[in-house]
Amino acid sequence: MLRIATLSLAAIVPAPLLAATITNLDEVEYTLVIAEGSSQSQVTIGAGQSIEICSQGCFLTLPNGDREVLTGPEQFEIREGRVKFL
Repeated sequence: MLRIATLSLAAIVPAPLLAATITNLDEVEYTLVIAEGSSQSQVTIGAGQSIEICSQGCFLTLPNGDREVLTGPEQFEIREGRVKFL
């Protein structure tokens, strides 16, 4: 009975989503533009802040205008206004 309950619970609890993580190592905040599917939004990342974005994959427009395609598990940082993927 315990095995059936455990299997049932595993079936209804979703697996964790893999989001991209960005860390702002600069002392200024940046605004990023995120396009997911047909929707577009802006997210601000404050000085010293780390956030998770794009859990389903997205197009990301960086402060310098560069665009990146994210699939979810990427990690990157902003340092001196430049993006570095880890």
